[in-house]
Amino acid sequence: MDISTLERAAGTLLAPPNLVSADERRQAENYFQDLKKSISMEEAMHILHQTENSFVLFEMAQAVGELTLRDWSLLDPQVVEATYKTLLEFVAARETLESYVIAEFLKTIAIIVKRGSLSGNDREDLYKFIHNLLMHQSPKLQSLGCRFISALIEQFSSAWRNSKFSITWDFHLKAKTEFEVTGLRRLLEFSLTTLHALNGQENILNDEFTKRLCEKFLEVAENILSWNFSSKLTRRFLCVNTVFFF
Repeated sequence: MDISTLERAAGTLLAPPNLVSADERRQAENYFQDLKKSISMEEAMHILHQTENSFVLFEMAQAVGELTLRDWSLLDPQVVEATYKTLLEFVAARETLESYVIAEFLKTIAIIVKRGSLSGNDREDLYKFIHNLLMHQSPKLQSLGCRFISALIEQFSSAWRNSKFSITWDFHLKAKTEFEVTGLRRLLEFSLTTLHALNGQENILNDEFTKRLCEKFLEVAENILSWNFSSKLTRRFLCVNTVFFF
């Protein structure tokens, strides 16, 4: 696949109105829409490692998420795990990524993690990765860990439906309840431990980045502490209705 063609299409989409026509912009939009319908996982991953273009990276992150959900029943669990781990490692290694690109990668990873949350797979490696980000010397990687926790919380608290990928309301209820038991407390502990460590640093008030990072962790802690837990009635319903159509 020609990377330069992708990057030119991205440039057309992002160009000021006085530099491209409406028809040219529409053609570029259609190009990316058609690409995401036909691209393979291997091609998407190849593009991720061959381009520095922010918009192309954004589109490929979306494509990987859609491909994973679309082919979920055909994918080996190890392939799914390798996919989100690759995305995580990619974002962690590229500290110069633009904020909106990072957000899309983390959203895609969180969606994949949630989709596989009822498969009975061990998520210990995922929590270790988050812990290592939060304990890293680099404030940017600590910030990435915080943003990833936020992405996970947002995904597991939401109930977006998508008939194209057979994502049902029942699935969201059960995934949310499972997350409340297995993941929510650990993420809160991670956040509070990191916040305590940051608060112990000298001259924290003179470091704008660290101050913003503390604010982010406070927001995460607040979101977890104000979590709308599943009711006992809902949990009883989920225990009785063990058959779900994904």
